[in-house]
Amino acid sequence: MSGKNKEIEFIKIICVLDGLAEGLNIIKGQEYYGFETVDELGYNVYTENEKGRLPIYIGSYPKTYFQLIDNEIHVVTFEKNT
Repeated sequence: MSGKNKEIEFIKIICVLDGLAEGLNIIKGQEYYGFETVDELGYNVYTENEKGRLPIYIGSYPKTYFQLIDNEIHVVTFEKNT
């Protein structure tokens, strides 16, 4: 079996609407990582990435809830143990 590593490219986003008021798991002013949904209308949102830890999936939300923080791509590498 091959021992390839997997990489996922995340963008850094900040929540601009109060998701908690609508019963959502996102907080206004909180920074998150994510990538666009397949339909390009929203983001798959994850907790902020801590070095050596996997980000935790929070959910998929419309783009209107977020603002792009920077144009940098943040790559997370998942190492496959053989």
